[in-house]
Amino acid sequence: MRNSPHPIALWEKYGLVPRPFFKPSAAEARFASLPRPNRFRLALEEAGGVFVWFGQFLAGRTDLLASPYVSQLRSLRVPLNATSPPSSVPELRGRVSHAQLIRVTPGAEVYEASGPAGPMILEIYAPQRIPFPERAWTDFCRRIRMLEDSAESPVTQPVVLERFREWIEWQADLERKRAFLRNLQDIPIRCVSRFPRLISDFPSGRCLAYDQMEGTPLAEVSAAGGAASGWELWAEGLLEQAVLLSVVDAEAQPENYLVLRDGGLGFRTLPALASVPVEWHYELLQYVTSAVAGNTSRALQMLSRMSASENPYGTEQLLLEKLSSLQPELRINGVTPESIVALENYWRAQARTPQKPPLFLELFHRNLTVLGQSGESAAPSSDVVSDALWPVLGRTLQFRVGEILSTEKGQEWIVSSGLLMMTSIRQAALTLEQVRDKDLALVLDRQEAESPDAGRNRHAVSLIGAAIALVLFLLFLQLIPRAGGGALPWLAGAAAALSAVALYILVRRIK
Repeated sequence: MRNSPHPIALWEKYGLVPRPFFKPSAAEARFASLPRPNRFRLALEEAGGVFVWFGQFLAGRTDLLASPYVSQLRSLRVPLNATSPPSSVPELRGRVSHAQLIRVTPGAEVYEASGPAGPMILEIYAPQRIPFPERAWTDFCRRIRMLEDSAESPVTQPVVLERFREWIEWQADLERKRAFLRNLQDIPIRCVSRFPRLISDFPSGRCLAYDQMEGTPLAEVSAAGGAASGWELWAEGLLEQAVLLSVVDAEAQPENYLVLRDGGLGFRTLPALASVPVEWHYELLQYVTSAVAGNTSRALQMLSRMSASENPYGTEQLLLEKLSSLQPELRINGVTPESIVALENYWRAQARTPQKPPLFLELFHRNLTVLGQSGESAAPSSDVVSDALWPVLGRTLQFRVGEILSTEKGQEWIVSSGLLMMTSIRQAALTLEQVRDKDLALVLDRQEAESPDAGRNRHAVSLIGAAIALVLFLLFLQLIPRAGGGALPWLAGAAAALSAVALYILVRRIK
């Protein structure tokens, strides 16, 4: 971290804090005409080190800063200064060649290189787990808190600094990233996102190695082919990762992504990933679909649940109140999809409540905000989030059905469905018997021709029963080839046969 002569001097230089009346102005004249968001970015950039990471963390945080700040902070880049090249790691000597530094993260330096199996990406992590000493962290917090009375005061909150440190440590966790990549090697369903192959036998415990993917940078494809070929693909990939694969991109930088030759979404370098807890899968899916559909009440209900509120109903009412009091942001020369605007507003409303959302939820909002701001120049004619959601929902449904049929729960489901079917058939038979007995009594009592109403009732009941049997027959017929091995195909076949017999009997009764 760079050291300035006085902690407050940097903020005064860019006019971010008021100067005492007895001191001459420290703000340089050349910065005076710049908008405040630009000056904030320049100050963080000049401070360097952890301040630049902080600026990247705030990029996309529309719950803390207005959109002009977010747009400026997205341009912050860390200088490519190598401190741990592969040649400095004894275990890598002789195994890696042509190493070129392409990226620096809070915990690692990322290189393109040639390895024993061909082109690869090599991430070299620092020996210590924390990417900066405790003393540097204390100094950083002290300097940031000097902005408590400025327009940037939301970023000085203790909870924001705590979450920033968690974000930093997350990216510096080599084993966590290795575990994520290992779990994503064999996805049981074809997705738009493709993950690189992990090179697991690499000799150094400080390194993460995976195959280099070949493709065109996402930004180049979007610039050449418009929103449909770039930003919509990225939107689909981000949604798919969250609601189907249960991971969230912790960095959300479009330069990390490639468009592959087969039209899939790959990675130039793999970003840090955060997991979506299993208990929140349903709520996150409902939250996104409700936001896209414009169902604000349902969306806020899911948001309050995921924020682990002790009083979800009270939190939902508070969110509605905060949402109604928000001032709409004015965006010049930009077109943001309505779904992203809605999600940003929900997030801004949530930030005005005492609830502390989980990290994955903050990162999910941040991803979609960065997506919206990255695609503003393309001015898409449609809502990219809405368009991308439906194919993701289709793959999610396909995966869930396949998951049910491949587990023991699938056997229980088929057995219970068979019992339900037999119960329904029995109930239909009893109903038919009752109708028949009533009709017979009428015939015996009156000794007249059958009543037209009675005939219609009998035909209606038989027709309904036949329709139910037909639906069950077709359902179990579809399950037979998808049931996998074991007893499941036999159970599905037996249930289909019973449905066919019931259908035959009911059709004959209609006649």
